[in-house]
Amino acid sequence: MQATILFVEDHDDLRDNVAQILALEGYAVVGATDGCDALEQIAAGLRPDLIISDIMMPRMDGYQFFETVRRDYPRLRAIPFIFLTARGSRHEIALGKGLGADDYLVKPFDPAELIAVVHGKLRRTAELRAEADESLAQARRTLIRLLAHELHTPLTYVSNGFELLAEELRQHPAEALSEDMRVSLALIRGGTERLNRLAEQTALYARIVSGQVNSQVRSSSAPLSLGLLLYDALVLLNDLTCHHVITIQHRVPETETLPVQGIRSLLITAIGEVIRNAVQYAPRESTITIALDRTPAYALLSVRDEGPGIDPAQQATVWDAMVQLERDTREQQGVGLGLPIVKGIVEAHGGSVELDSRPGAGTRVTLRLPLAEP
Repeated sequence: MQATILFVEDHDDLRDNVAQILALEGYAVVGATDGCDALEQIAAGLRPDLIISDIMMPRMDGYQFFETVRRDYPRLRAIPFIFLTARGSRHEIALGKGLGADDYLVKPFDPAELIAVVHGKLRRTAELRAEADESLAQARRTLIRLLAHELHTPLTYVSNGFELLAEELRQHPAEALSEDMRVSLALIRGGTERLNRLAEQTALYARIVSGQVNSQVRSSSAPLSLGLLLYDALVLLNDLTCHHVITIQHRVPETETLPVQGIRSLLITAIGEVIRNAVQYAPRESTITIALDRTPAYALLSVRDEGPGIDPAQQATVWDAMVQLERDTREQQGVGLGLPIVKGIVEAHGGSVELDSRPGAGTRVTLRLPLAEP
């Protein structure tokens, strides 16, 4: 992915020359004439991967700009910041680095030196980000394994105890139960089902990351029809989808079975999770379109909703475990394991998952599974 560099310099010729040098190295360069101009672009949504700033500039100098960015934009605090100036005394260098700047280049500078510093800072930042991402992913995997282990036994007791209680109460006349009792039973049943789903998801995801699902697919796959898998998934989700219009498009003859090789229960789960995700984000009474298609080598199943869509900057995160978009503004159930489970199951079957989404234009998720012999 192309890195974006914000270059803040009040001299037009120098700003243009440095932009050309960095552009030749494959970077996207955004220029600003001073600190105020740069802050306006950041406030408008610019998120650079590195900032290079002159110090002596009108309106707002480099030091003020640096301190404002670090104070007012927490999301940019980890971004490397390089001062570029003609003031090369030890005192000035110490002042810049004392503020927290990552490096300090003195004018006039060798373009090769600038490129080397930029390469080094971006490479180190990428390494640190990768280490942080891996640590976070490992923490999530550990938490999921603990949840999968610790939830199962107590939930079995709760579920079995509730069913015994419900069966006992069903033997009494309906009028013997107060309205409060019926509401309480419904709430207990709903909460138990929600926790059971969480336990099932965490257990399945733990099997995926441990490699057990891969081994199961390799040893126990059977020929299946993708169309029949879809219908089985829809039957299981009937109560969930009853407030939406489900449209199925056969872009191949309905007589073509679209044969795939795999584990029936796992593939039904993957299809069901995609449909469930569409229902979760789509408005009530909206249409969810499911399409069956094929290429010479793959069977395709896509699910498109009429929901709000996903910001391009956030789309890569939907495949990460325990990540839910807009969690602070939308009431959602679950812990963000649905799409990671889909990806794990489909990839274990030798396929892939694709996401196509635009803000305000809905989302389409496509499962691509290798075709098997009919």
